Amino acid sequence: MIESENINVMREIRKVTVIAGTPVDTKMGVDFIKRKNTLAEEDAVLFDPRYCPVSEDCDAQIKFQYMDDDGKRAAMDALFDPEIEAGTRDFFIYCNSLSGAFGFDEYAMHKSAQTGEDIRIYTPLQVYRAMGKKHGRVGVMAANNLSAHGIEEAFMATNPDIYVVGTGNMGIVSAIEEGLSPKVIIRSFGLKEMAAYMRASGAEAIILGCTHFPYFKEELAEVTDLPLIDPADEMYKAMLERY
Repeated sequence: MIESENINVMREIRKVTVIAGTPVDTKMGVDFIKRKNTLAEEDAVLFDPRYCPVSEDCDAQIKFQYMDDDGKRAAMDALFDPEIEAGTRDFFIYCNSLSGAFGFDEYAMHKSAQTGEDIRIYTPLQVYRAMGKKHGRVGVMAANNLSAHGIEEAFMATNPDIYVVGTGNMGIVSAIEEGLSPKVIIRSFGLKEMAAYMRASGAEAIILGCTHFPYFKEELAEVTDLPLIDPADEMYKAMLERY
């Protein structure tokens, strides 16, 4: 539920279901929406985030991403159908690798036609397609190489000439889920050196291509002068603009 003493009860509140790969990043997505509520202007719509993880842990999420299409569709139906029945029309995919492993744009059209409702799904890949024209060369830090591939495809959909310097490391995600501190993660996984490599390769910015990675965004900003881009901000903006 909405948790703020300063919220006017007369303001419009819309349900949004946060879907991510594991309980940890799903909670991160819920917390992200709640923070945005506290910063919202007085006349802005507020969102009541609903918690909806796909898998119980990182290993199960990886297995899901490599399921066949029928298996993924069945798993998504099991998540979406009860939420739609409960009145949710907005779905916030707070997971880069998940958004690259399933066709959410097509699925939104399918669910809208099936239910007769306007089902809206917001994903990081939508943001990357929009960003493609703004950059000539970017660095991408992803959770795995399937995700890095999906992000590169999204950029190239609008800018075939873009140059992507990408990495994928599921170990970083596991370290975040285990609760290692941001400074330890930066040091243990060589992220300062990774950022330097991307900079030396001509990257204009680093995409935090995993919704776990804002966990260490502030610490990473201390060791690189490249802009760090979190797609969740643009996803939220797109959702807010619908109202």
